[in-house]
Amino acid sequence: MKILHRYILKDILFSFIIGFSFFNLILLIGVIFDLTELIFIKKAALLEVIKLLLFILPSFFNIVIPLSLLFASLLTFGHLSAEGQITAFLSSGISLFRIEKTLLVFALILSGISFYFSWSITPWCNFQYSQTYEKIILARPTIQIKEGTIIDLEGKKLYTYHLDSKTDRMERIILYEFMPQGDFLFPQITIAREGEFEKEVLKLKEVALYRFGKEHRLTQQGKFDSQSIYLTDQLSQKEREWKRNDELSLSRISQKIREEKARENPDPEEIRELGTEFHSRTAMPLATILFALIAVPLGITMKRKEKSLSLGVSLMIAIVYYVLFLAARFLARGELLSPYLAMWLPNILLGIAAVWLTARSAKI
Repeated sequence: MKILHRYILKDILFSFIIGFSFFNLILLIGVIFDLTELIFIKKAALLEVIKLLLFILPSFFNIVIPLSLLFASLLTFGHLSAEGQITAFLSSGISLFRIEKTLLVFALILSGISFYFSWSITPWCNFQYSQTYEKIILARPTIQIKEGTIIDLEGKKLYTYHLDSKTDRMERIILYEFMPQGDFLFPQITIAREGEFEKEVLKLKEVALYRFGKEHRLTQQGKFDSQSIYLTDQLSQKEREWKRNDELSLSRISQKIREEKARENPDPEEIRELGTEFHSRTAMPLATILFALIAVPLGITMKRKEKSLSLGVSLMIAIVYYVLFLAARFLARGELLSPYLAMWLPNILLGIAAVWLTARSAKI
């Protein structure tokens, strides 16, 4: 039996490495294009761009790991079935469970690795990515500026008609900003003849400012020779950390849920959002095991060993699962289902399909 397990593991591991490399490369294509633009067009430092590439990789693992295992399992068991080895094993009294035992152990290990990344590594990398990208932008803020395009700058909306790529000087600038204090239903509008960045400070010249009250009435206006706008607030670095949910570890999300529920007036929307994030990151790693369970009967049924067929079936199943996952997230955020039920629903459906296919293949 050890020879059988080693044989299956060797085949699965080789195919898994191929699938893992291929699917990561596919997901990186769009990212690499953007990062290449940062280097050659935006003149960002090469080292900082390499850091961005390394920090974004773990965010793919939650989907790439189960997808790669699904591809490897389909290819391996399709190959075994096509050569009649599955039939020979079953005829020798070896059960289907014993044949797929190696795959299930491997899937359990991969699921643990995926969960560990989802728990702490990926959130940390997401935070480092944000910090590194912010560092690049603050070193040269015009990296994200494009002519004729509305750009978000720390909550402010900036539009410029012309940007000199050599001097980074902008002409004919419009800045929209909702004021944090006061009863302002409409944004404050700032119009400037020209402007340029000095690190995180936007310096404008020949400025006109307009504020509107209720019923679209102009309540305040002013004209200035110059104005300096700071893109970053004066919060300390510690206060600015962990701003987004995808930058929080699962333990921190759980803690925030408890803290929010303990408040006198808890915010149900915040609790729902945190709960959705928590359960989505715990449910997806488990899909690795479910993908392995569903791959064995499918691989045996296909009776093919071509990589193209295994790749096509893997992508089809992954797309269906991911669409269900996105739909579940929508249902959770829309209060149509509880975060727990919504985010585990795709796994429940996948598990039912795996049990049905396994029972069906055992009768063949």
